[in-house]
Amino acid sequence: MTATMLRSRLESRWSSLKYLDDDSKLDLITMLTQSLKDSGNRKKISASEFYGIWGDDGMSDDEFVEALRAERKFNQEIVEI
Repeated sequence: MTATMLRSRLESRWSSLKYLDDDSKLDLITMLTQSLKDSGNRKKISASEFYGIWGDDGMSDDEFVEALRAERKFNQEIVEI
C-alpha cells in the first residue's frame, strides 16, 4: 500500500472519528497504545517452519503436481458470437 493510499484511508477514518466525544477519543487512544505494546510480543515466524508441511501424504513432488493437474476443472464455455 502506498503512502498516499494509507494517508487517504486515515483521513477517511478521521472524518468519522473526529466527532466522537472526548472520553471516546481517550478510549481509542488507549486501545491504539495497547495495540502498539502488544505488537512487540508477536512471535516472528520463519518460512522454514513450513518446509515439508505436506510431506505426510507419501507422494513425490512429481506425483503431487500430477495429482493437482488431474483435479483441475475448467468451467469455460466458448460461445460463438
